[in-house]
Amino acid sequence: MSKTPRYIYLSENDLPLGAALPWSIYLRSGELLAPAGFMVADSIVAMRLMMATPMRAATESDRSATTFEVEQDPVADKVALKTSDPLQYLKHNAEGVVLVFKLPSDFEPRKVQVDFYGRIPLQSVIVSAPPLGLGIGQTWQNFEGMPVSAQVIFGKSLCIFKTTVMRYAALPSPHLFLRYPTEAATQPFRQTLRVDARIPASVQMADGYTVPALITNLSGSGCAVATGFVLGQAGARMTMTFRVKIADKAQMLTVPCVIRSVKGKLSQQMRYGVEFDEAAMDDASKQVLRSYVYENLAER
Repeated sequence: MSKTPRYIYLSENDLPLGAALPWSIYLRSGELLAPAGFMVADSIVAMRLMMATPMRAATESDRSATTFEVEQDPVADKVALKTSDPLQYLKHNAEGVVLVFKLPSDFEPRKVQVDFYGRIPLQSVIVSAPPLGLGIGQTWQNFEGMPVSAQVIFGKSLCIFKTTVMRYAALPSPHLFLRYPTEAATQPFRQTLRVDARIPASVQMADGYTVPALITNLSGSGCAVATGFVLGQAGARMTMTFRVKIADKAQMLTVPCVIRSVKGKLSQQMRYGVEFDEAAMDDASKQVLRSYVYENLAER
């Protein structure tokens, strides 16, 4: 019969400033607060951890110290075992995260794109902290507990869930710990998988002019294109030529396509959503595109 795990409270002197935690630390409820390897960059980070009254698992060397069991509810434990992870398919494949929130000074909700840093399953989702623009002294620390809606794009899906800001950390770069959702709505977002890219391309328009562009993401059925030139309106046809590398071997593609969406202003860089004309593409080109996408997904 296995022994019940016991824990010991930490003091400020136990946290290694400027170094990684040698063990995971937990809340009094037994929930993970920070994993082993988490960097305690300075005294501010240490103070934030100590405010949660952290503890760690007791070891053989702690026999003389006072240890205790976590405050667990047997009924809650049984429910927890049956709880499925609503974000189980969200890993390093997140392409973008949009946070929607409203500060007390806002008349309308803000919709801000942030970077996805990772997640601690059933504990927290970690994203970059966007600037608030509220002046000196106003940081996300002032808004911990604020409700937030999150929209995450990954693979072919869009995942939407409601959460709150659990914790703000300024180092090594500003980031937020969002409370892990108990449920999330996932819906189809696109028909094919796509990957981020920075591929120079040459675009030949219907009138014969050729202009440079940059492919910023790519799938087997289309891509996103950024350029300082006007390529046309939605529905305009053109041909794109670009080179992709598969297994360290360059492959040149010339693909007929159609503009499906246009964003941006003439004074700024234009962004186009482009659909490849698969009926006019040869099988070899389709295979090259699929191979490029799956090779890059495997490397992420």
